[in-house]
Amino acid sequence: MNNADRWRWVVWWCVAIPAWGWAAQDNLLDIERHNPTFGSASDTTEPRVQQDRQRSLDNARNEAGRARIVQSEQQNLLAAPEPSSPPSVGNPPAHGALHATDSGDTPVTPVTPVTQQAPDERPLWQLLKANRLGEYDQRIDGLVREFPSWRPSQALIVERARRQRDAEIAAALNGEPGALRKLIARAPDEFGCAHIDRLWKAADLFVRTGYLDDVYALYRTVIPACKPDANRIATLYRAQRELPVEQTAALIDLEASQGRRDADGEAAFERLRYQRAVAALGTTPAADASAARQLAALAPSIRAYRDAPAATLAGWIELAQHHVEEADSWFDAALTFAPGDVDATLGLVQAQIEQRAFDSAMALLAQPSLRDEPRARRARAQIAVAQANAAYGQRRYRDSLQLLDVAASEGMPAADTEALRGWNLYALGQYVQAVAVFRERYERDHDDDSAEGLALATLALNHGAAPERLAAAAGGGLVGSYLDALGAQQLYYRKQFVASRVALRDARVGGADGQRIGRYVPADLNGIDAASVAGGLTWSDHVGAAGQGRLDTIAPALRGEWIHNTTQYELRYRQLFLNAGTTSLDQTVPGSLGRLESLILDGVGNAKESVKRSLENTFNNFRQVATVGGSARAEELQVMVADSIRIGALPRFDWSVSAGATQGAPAGFQPTREASIGQQTSWGMWTTYIGVMPVRDSLLSWRGMTLPAAVGGGKWGAVRRMAGGTQVRWQVAPRWNVNAAVEGQWLTGMNVVGNEGMSADLSGGYDFRVPGFDYFSMGPALHYLSYRRNENFYSWGQGGYYSPQSSLGTGVALQWLSKEGRNWQWQGNLETGWNDTLQRSERCFPLGLTAGLANAIAQLPGSSQSIVDSAAQFTCAGSHDHGPYAHAQLAAVTRLGSRLQLGALVDANVTPGRDRQFAALAFVRYFLAPRAAVFSRDLPHNARDFYLQLDDNHN
Repeated sequence: MNNADRWRWVVWWCVAIPAWGWAAQDNLLDIERHNPTFGSASDTTEPRVQQDRQRSLDNARNEAGRARIVQSEQQNLLAAPEPSSPPSVGNPPAHGALHATDSGDTPVTPVTPVTQQAPDERPLWQLLKANRLGEYDQRIDGLVREFPSWRPSQALIVERARRQRDAEIAAALNGEPGALRKLIARAPDEFGCAHIDRLWKAADLFVRTGYLDDVYALYRTVIPACKPDANRIATLYRAQRELPVEQTAALIDLEASQGRRDADGEAAFERLRYQRAVAALGTTPAADASAARQLAALAPSIRAYRDAPAATLAGWIELAQHHVEEADSWFDAALTFAPGDVDATLGLVQAQIEQRAFDSAMALLAQPSLRDEPRARRARAQIAVAQANAAYGQRRYRDSLQLLDVAASEGMPAADTEALRGWNLYALGQYVQAVAVFRERYERDHDDDSAEGLALATLALNHGAAPERLAAAAGGGLVGSYLDALGAQQLYYRKQFVASRVALRDARVGGADGQRIGRYVPADLNGIDAASVAGGLTWSDHVGAAGQGRLDTIAPALRGEWIHNTTQYELRYRQLFLNAGTTSLDQTVPGSLGRLESLILDGVGNAKESVKRSLENTFNNFRQVATVGGSARAEELQVMVADSIRIGALPRFDWSVSAGATQGAPAGFQPTREASIGQQTSWGMWTTYIGVMPVRDSLLSWRGMTLPAAVGGGKWGAVRRMAGGTQVRWQVAPRWNVNAAVEGQWLTGMNVVGNEGMSADLSGGYDFRVPGFDYFSMGPALHYLSYRRNENFYSWGQGGYYSPQSSLGTGVALQWLSKEGRNWQWQGNLETGWNDTLQRSERCFPLGLTAGLANAIAQLPGSSQSIVDSAAQFTCAGSHDHGPYAHAQLAAVTRLGSRLQLGALVDANVTPGRDRQFAALAFVRYFLAPRAAVFSRDLPHNARDFYLQLDDNHN
């Protein structure tokens, strides 16, 4: 080797050794965002990845005279600088030629020993650089023919293969997903950590074509071990944007559990998880409980990152959760993180509105940045609507309408204020306008609010019309449902609870809001129509003379009730144990024997003493054998049916019919019957009735008595009262009512002279509206009672019942009833005043003497027909009584369980000229279905059938 060759090899090694040191490609990547630091949680900018600018191929291509680095999947080769003149032909060095390629750049012509048989390879490198692979292959074929012993260098072969592989990958990345999938399967390393940009491009193709599972598989090769950390974090950002939530979560969880990150990588990863949590929070319904839990977990991070958009989101969530103070705090924090932020300012405005701090809210809206903000106009309109609502609640209806006009001027759509406008018009009594507003909204939205308003306004416009009639005219739907609900409410306050329950059930059928419908009836009516069986015991004591006015009654009773829709069926059975005590017959006509003795003695002349002794013996014997009164036993059975009917467009008529009978000695079988019809209207109520019932004033008037056999026997009494009357109540003012009643009576009995009577009652009441009471009223009362004959005597032909020719009572009555629909209820009636009663004297025997009585008198020692005739004209003395009277009645029922009630009643009546009366009863009622509460229809109203007062209200 000469000196020239030696220098040539020295220069070659000096160039080659440093180039080999640069041959290892590091493929470094970093994450670049629009801002060098991470932005806020709400920033949706995704990271971009760019190739490390070190060893830029473009720089390498432009640096003449330097070795260049060529990227290859398998190796990196060093190429010597191109000589300034063609190389001389010679033999290659002993260790072989070295070649290198540059990724995407013109390869440097390798240095080869100068020989005369080898072609120049520089044109071949130029063709590879230009990616003219077809021409390259043709040139190779030509050179092989021209130089049979020549073969391309190893560098050319490697570069040609690399170029071919790059072309295939490029074609796959721009082709069909199937081809790309096959290529990845054949050469997975080409799409691994070392080629992260190529992996992302493949993912882009799969995302565009919808093959997300392939994207997940690619990203799974990166997570959790790929280096550098920044490439994994960037891949997770991409996954968050491209993959379903479950797959993204799986990758993040894998990175969290298995990934190893430096401090910067850990911070970036935590920021990613934070952003993901904020994004999930933003998709959760703000009012949901899970939103509150998520916010509680995120709150420290939001403050740590000083994330204004996330703080604003937190404020809206707290508002939706009705945590107004917490919302206010979050909006303040957001404005601290980002002063002047419009979203946060508007959120703070909303919080001020919720706290009704309207002045503060308006001050915030006056900021210049919000002057032209559309959302600020909406907020001002919202404030006006809120103030209108407040004015409506304060009954300032005209002010409310003016504020609604302000809201409209701020752009609030009319549809958003129609309902409140309609309610204001309704409250002002402008029913025609209210109906128009509600109807327009209802026809557009078919919502409950407008349907309810339309129903109320329609009912008010058609004052006095039956709600169910209007509901039928409305054709059903929501409006019909609310009209039915109004009907249920009306029936409830009229104490027609069964009918109210039926109307309420109809109201719920139309699809209206059940909760709103339920508000119309203030108590739970469930079970009000349940069938029931009641058993009880009644005791009453009519204080009077034994065998005459005295009457002790013990009556066990059973009562059953069955209800179907609004029809009520009742059956009552009672055993009657009556005891009047006994007295001698002569006591029924006080002083009668004395008067007979006087008449006889006046007619016997000198034989007075002997006749007198004989009469005394006869009278003593008579008193022993001629007694009346005693006790009786009987049974009562009563059936009642009640319902309501409609006649034309008139309000509902309520009717009832009852029939029954009493069986027992001495009167035997006696039928009873009663019918009534009434109506409740907007001004009050009226009822008219007619019936035939027994007079339960004494044993004589109720069941009759029998004359002793000593006077020939004979039955009399068992008076029946045929009565007809009318009762009216006027609600003259919200707290005042006036009650009036008139009744006519026709009384007949077994061997009893007939009688007629009438009664009139007038009273007024003022309701004090005491809390806890349905009513608590007091007012004056006036009662008048008059009969043609006084039959308050107990001799043959008399009725034995209170029948004054004039009874006038004036007093004050206090009445109360506790709230309906509770677990217990009680009712009271206290009345006291002054009574003046006149009872005229009457013939003791208005029908004359019986044959037995006449014979008995005629057979007396010294008697004659004239004495018999005189006895028939005996007079029973009347009376004129006056003084204070009092009547008290208390009744109560309590709920022992869902199916069981216990009730009781006590009653007392003291009236001048009349026997005192006392009564009490107790009963247990069992329902065949659960009953939710106690109502006034469950209370006993008299001591006879658990429902009027003593003696059929004729006190």
